[in-house]
Parts: sequence; structure tokens; C-alpha cells
Amino acid sequence: MPVVLLNHDFVDGMAHRTDLGPVAVALQDVQRRLGGDPMHVHPELTLQATGGGPFVEWANQHRNDAEADRRTLSALLLRLLSGPFVTDLPLERDVSLLSDDPALPPEPPWRREAVRHLAAHALSAASAVPWVLSFDPRSDLSQPRYRFTQGDAIAEVDNFRSSAEALSRLGELATRGLAGALATLEAAARHESRLIVLPRARDAARKWNLDCPEGALFRALVDLAIYAAALDEGLSRELAAERYHKASGVPMSRESGEVSRSPTCKRQRTFVVPGRGEQYFDMHAKPGASTRIHVWTEVVEGRHVVYVGHCGEHLLLPSGKR
Repeated sequence: MPVVLLNHDFVDGMAHRTDLGPVAVALQDVQRRLGGDPMHVHPELTLQATGGGPFVEWANQHRNDAEADRRTLSALLLRLLSGPFVTDLPLERDVSLLSDDPALPPEPPWRREAVRHLAAHALSAASAVPWVLSFDPRSDLSQPRYRFTQGDAIAEVDNFRSSAEALSRLGELATRGLAGALATLEAAARHESRLIVLPRARDAARKWNLDCPEGALFRALVDLAIYAAALDEGLSRELAAERYHKASGVPMSRESGEVSRSPTCKRQRTFVVPGRGEQYFDMHAKPGASTRIHVWTEVVEGRHVVYVGHCGEHLLLPSGKR
């Protein structure tokens, strides 16, 4: 998993964008899971810019501009959800002993120390792939990659100087599911108040290797609010599913009678709703070839809410296939 050096300006700026707000929440969840304050960085990092000006300023200027790099930044940030995001977790290694090639700019010293700190994490954990985001066009972190050595140990830190560079690398890594189904599910639940995620949905998402982009799953989940709103208007589930499909591009349908008559298949699609007991989640959205979202709705305080009982692999069919 990547270890990413993010500055506070970049993270705090997300709160100013409705489309990036849920990602900011998910980043905060990562921070809590790691404990302490792993996203705390040197105050000077807040001066880093995105290439279009400091991120908070950029976010405010474009907060109502739906086309202003929204898709680019959303895709970037969704794939960075799983982190870990570390710049100041404890290290036993003395970073001053690391040699760098090409040499990092000597000034400012805090930045040199921060990048070395990331390299030290990579030397301590072979699975860590450190990334630095230096989108400020004035940055003198000019090299695309820095190599650090200590004895025979070698670590490399990639430096992305633009969102395009970062997205190019993310495209190469997309099949690894850097954010994954669970992180995307959690982000969607925090973004859309009509969504209620059941524990078994989290369990399924945790085990599932996505066969669709995280952004596609995120949209399929948050657009379930459109399905709920259609039910509020009195539409049938089938007509509400059609409206959802038209808005999100994700097909949605009710399980066949054959599935409902199969005790095994029906049991797989039955989930316990707090205060409502067992319910049959036969409506399901299909954001990927084998990715399925099973939902059930009820009216709460005058409007429909959507319970997500399953978010993961295609459940069994009567034929025994998935």
C-alpha cells in the first residue's frame, strides 16, 4: 500500500467540495485507525499548492464548478483512501544515516527530513511504496523518483508533480484496488444520509476484490438516494430502479421468482435489520460484472432510507453458479 505525504491544506480543502467531502471523512477514519495524529505534518507543508493555487483557495473558487477537475481529484483521492498516511509515526531507524540519490534539495530542512522519514518506513516495511505529492509548480522537488540507501537496504520514493502524473501511476495500479470495496462503502455511507450499512455488507466488502473502479462503486452507492426519493414519490420498486439506472448508469433489478423460491438463495439474501428482524433484500444494483449491492428500504420520519445488506461478490443462483 502507498504511504502518502499529504499536506493539511490539501486535506482541509476537501471539506469545501461536496464531491470530495466524503473522501475527507474517510481519510479521518484512516487517521483514527492508525492512532495518534499520523497526518500531522510540518506547518510549512500547508504552503504546498495543487498547481492551481493552494487547495483551500482553489476549492473555494471552484466549489460550484462541477467540471473543475472534479473527476480527476475524486478518482485520485478515492484510490488513496486506504493509506496508510504517515509522516510522524515512531521510527527506530535514524533517518540522518540515509543517503539520497539524486540528492534532495537541502532547503528547507523539514521537507528533506519528511521525505527521508517516508523512505525509512519503506525500509522497515517491504510492502510500503512511499509517494510524495508536490503539485506546486514552484517546487524544487524536481525528480520523479528519489532513492535512499542505508547499507545494503534500498528504498525508493516516487514524487508526483501533478495530478496527471499521480493518476497515470494509479491507472497502472488500479487492478490492485488501492481503496477497495470497504473503504468506498464507508465513504459513501458518510456522504449520503439515506444509506444505512449493515455489518454483513461490511464483511462482504472487506473480502471482495472489486471488478469495477472504486469511483463507479461510490456513485452506485450514493445514487441509491435517487432510488429512495423515487419511492417517496410513490413509484413502484421497479420504476424507482429504472430512474436509478437512468441517473447512475448502474442496472438495478428485483431477484427472479426462481431465486426467491430457493431456500438457499433466499437465505443468502436475508439480513437482520435492527428493530425490524430478518428482511429479504431482493433488490440489487450491479456496478460490476460480479459486484452486487443488495438493498432493502423502509420509511423513517417520512422518507425512505436504504439499508445495504450486501456489497460484494455475486450471490449464489439456484444453478449453484454466481
